[in-house]
Amino acid sequence: MRARSTGGAFGPFDPLSPLMEAQLADVGHLTGGAMTAASYRDAETGGSTTALRETRFPLLQLAGPIGTRFALGGGFTTYLDRSWDVTLRDSIVLRGVPQPYTDELTSNGSVADLRLAAASRLSPHLALGAAVHVLSGSTRETAERRFDDTTYSLTRQTAEVRYDGLGVSASALLGLAPGLSLAAWARSDSRLRAKVGEATTAETDLPRMAGGGLRFAPSPSVRLAAAVAWRSWSDAGAGAFDTWSWSAGAEVGSRAPIRFGVRGGQMPFGSGTTAPTEFAVAVGTGRAFSEGRALLDLGLERLERSGAGLKEHVWTVLVGMTIRP
Repeated sequence: MRARSTGGAFGPFDPLSPLMEAQLADVGHLTGGAMTAASYRDAETGGSTTALRETRFPLLQLAGPIGTRFALGGGFTTYLDRSWDVTLRDSIVLRGVPQPYTDELTSNGSVADLRLAAASRLSPHLALGAAVHVLSGSTRETAERRFDDTTYSLTRQTAEVRYDGLGVSASALLGLAPGLSLAAWARSDSRLRAKVGEATTAETDLPRMAGGGLRFAPSPSVRLAAAVAWRSWSDAGAGAFDTWSWSAGAEVGSRAPIRFGVRGGQMPFGSGTTAPTEFAVAVGTGRAFSEGRALLDLGLERLERSGAGLKEHVWTVLVGMTIRP
């Protein structure tokens, strides 16, 4: 949550961020965190605008030290959101007469990234980490056809689709100088398998990923960071693109810090010959309670996306809670 309010720039350095593992080595005691997000979206396509709203619970993390030099962490994040609803209009000739109909295709569900991570601080200047990822989820998919002529029966088909996959990741956190840190991470996932019943209906190769970040703290109350990431989404097949993304942000203050940041880059899927793009601006703050044992974080993000024939404008309200028993 704190990283999201800075455009994601502090993700490689936040102990509860699922992006890396090495920063877990600096978790001093048992810590848990969760986040919820409510998005208000306007999608422009085909000359019309549709207002959409969604509320998600995309993050739950738990971490703590094991001995003096090791730490373990785990939890889940949303890997892929598979919820959508598409309506199509067409006609078919029945008994020599054209019959208009409406097809509605819906999917409701997601794929979660379940992570078990470990990290160790080998020296005051170097921490290493690694993690195993299990991808799991399901969607309920429905196809429905309604004829304008109500003498024809409505037809509907429903299926439960289950997904699974595996991945591994590793990362390093290096202290270059007082207040200056460098982070690097890499991840490789196998494939995402879709099954209906016991039958495999699809297998999609998942991307390799790599990225890094730089954090500079010129004083205890001022922290700056920037990050970049690459993902080989073209491995997923036709219609997918490799992507680059970047972010930059700052956090000012200690007790109730002010956070702000920007991020941008490419999106992996689109209907054109080039990858869609996105750009976001975020602000946020936080407050500690109970002598620092509870933290409440608030954020607001404005996101713009554009691609071939589609534009999106999104406001997202972010709420995060961190507990240190």
